[in-house]
Amino acid sequence: MICGKLSDFETMHLTSLGGAMTQAVAWIRNLPGNPKEGRYPLDEDGLYALVLSYDTGPAQSSRFETHRKYADLQYTVAGAEGIDWAPRENLVNDGDYDEEKDLLFHLSGPAFGRVVNAAGFFSFYTPVDAHRPKIRIADHTNVLKVVVKIPVARLSLA
Repeated sequence: MICGKLSDFETMHLTSLGGAMTQAVAWIRNLPGNPKEGRYPLDEDGLYALVLSYDTGPAQSSRFETHRKYADLQYTVAGAEGIDWAPRENLVNDGDYDEEKDLLFHLSGPAFGRVVNAAGFFSFYTPVDAHRPKIRIADHTNVLKVVVKIPVARLSLA
């Protein structure tokens, strides 16, 4: 898991993760101030973005999740949320892997850390990073965010 301010992307040397990651960040930087919710294909090779808005709540109200085919670049446009992180290997699966949705839920377990994604901040999760979003932070009851789904095969993770 990696987190930081999107304005520090290049300073953090994250361009080394490859062209798909750089393309995802460029797309986020060109978003209008109040983007419409929905799914946006970014290219023909599986890179796409989801613009989501939802209410946040207590950590117990959401579940840890992981993905196998995609990494998540999660960026907050407005509001804020907490996202718990834990190594996937430390959690017990909660059901079967949904190949169509590339989604596996996990039973609650110990969080190894919590990221606060406020407006302008991002966090990045690979398939080994279980993450539990939608956690209320202070007075932020809603979040508007972008999740760019980056095919793992297109990342330079070596």
